[in-house]
Amino acid sequence: MSKRVNLDAMIPRADFAVTEADTQQERFTSIGLDNLSDKAPIFRTLRKPDFQRESNHWSAGQICDLIKSFLDDELVPSLILWDSTAYIFVIDGGHRLSALKAWIADDYGDGFISQRFYNGVISRDQKQIAKTARNLVEREIGRFSDLAAMVAETGMKDTIKLQRANRMFKRVITLQWVVGSKEKAESSFYKINFQGTILDDVETTLIKNRKRPIAIAARSIIRAGSGHKYGADFKPDHQDKLKKLSAELYGILFEPEADSPVRTLDVPLGGSVSPVNALALLIDFLAITGRSSVAPKRIEEYNEDADGAETITLMQRSLRVVRRMTTNNGGSLGLHPAVYYYGVQGKHNRYLLLGMGQLITTAILNNHDGFFKKFTAVRRKVEAFLIANKSLVTLTLQNLHANRRVASVADMFSFLIDEYTLGKEVTPQSMLENLGVGGTVWELSQAKASKDFSEAAKSQTYVSKAIATALKCPQCGGLISPIHSLSYDHDTPVKDGGVGSVDNCELMHPYCNTAMKGGNPASGKSENAP
Repeated sequence: MSKRVNLDAMIPRADFAVTEADTQQERFTSIGLDNLSDKAPIFRTLRKPDFQRESNHWSAGQICDLIKSFLDDELVPSLILWDSTAYIFVIDGGHRLSALKAWIADDYGDGFISQRFYNGVISRDQKQIAKTARNLVEREIGRFSDLAAMVAETGMKDTIKLQRANRMFKRVITLQWVVGSKEKAESSFYKINFQGTILDDVETTLIKNRKRPIAIAARSIIRAGSGHKYGADFKPDHQDKLKKLSAELYGILFEPEADSPVRTLDVPLGGSVSPVNALALLIDFLAITGRSSVAPKRIEEYNEDADGAETITLMQRSLRVVRRMTTNNGGSLGLHPAVYYYGVQGKHNRYLLLGMGQLITTAILNNHDGFFKKFTAVRRKVEAFLIANKSLVTLTLQNLHANRRVASVADMFSFLIDEYTLGKEVTPQSMLENLGVGGTVWELSQAKASKDFSEAAKSQTYVSKAIATALKCPQCGGLISPIHSLSYDHDTPVKDGGVGSVDNCELMHPYCNTAMKGGNPASGKSENAP
């Protein structure tokens, strides 16, 4: 699947709930480029409904084709709008308008409008695809400002550009209007968007549950608290907490950004930050780690959150779990993402992350601190098994029904911990039998290789070699991920005369330092990385 250009900043969102239909005025019938400048009164009143999916589903080629169709007088479908007393809402056609606005503003997700909208928080992938889109449009069409300067010129050699320039401000897109209440406008949106470019399951789930805690949190986290304020109706202090929690959770789950092929073990816990994949992960992750009881609540089982209290509580619970998994906090296990959540070729596996999230959440809810000590005591063996059997684990999960995968991962981790605690040796066959998976374990090998190295082969080579030489914790023997979780420990304690010298410094997991070795951050025993 080609990467998609993020045009979500081009047209702001607003809440249907605070508006009413305006049935008194005569409505205009078309819209042109001159209506899309920042100062144009019509553009200043345009809004997308708050439940509209983000405008990030078009490729660079689709944007270029739309602009070409507009300039070459080819068919561009009508826009469907709804007129309220406050704004004009775009019920259908948001991507079309956003593509034209992006061309006018020279902003394909990385320009001034987008920088302001996202408070400067723009991913590397978003910048790269923006550059691709800009280069394509400039090569195939030219900059808006350049064509605008050609209007009324004569005698130019490039007749196609001249024709487009002289047509660009004459061409308009026709409009259709939804007449009636906001309920009718919203109903029209659903009917339209279940035809043509159909909403996927993730988008549908978020739209239908947009005022419930998991949906609000997921949409806010994916943008690190920037962009559209999904909690705009929350109390001011809850709005501030939502932004801060979103930024922290985004940083832990999705930074640093993933590369392909993999050239570093400093990979993000949550994998790629591409909107559809990341939102699907967040919906499940928040349901599992944000729960207050043994059984997770599905997104639709939460009540709508009017003031933000439930959303904040949910995110705080989830953050408590994440901090246990991989941060610099004293209780952090510092689980290395490349070991626990990625396959042999460096591809992220969401079910491994969700399963570990479920295991740790359950331990926290049961006040089972003994679980963390028990795990740490056999961690070296657990990680050795995972590293040696990455292909098998991935293949096993692929052959399980999706509804079973999260629970199976949690069971697998529990089985490994329990067996190694009892001093037993674990084989791939015994692991499969514990999961209720029949059959024989076969050695997995690569298909016949071509002369050139594939992306997968490059990634697999790097991961296997880098893991073999990665830093290990002197306390538990598990791998350390310095960028995610690191603690500095005095080999000879301060109370015994130890000093802060290089020779007396050990690199450890925070939990190993504070709980297993007996240190206490409050006493100055250990120092966590900033």
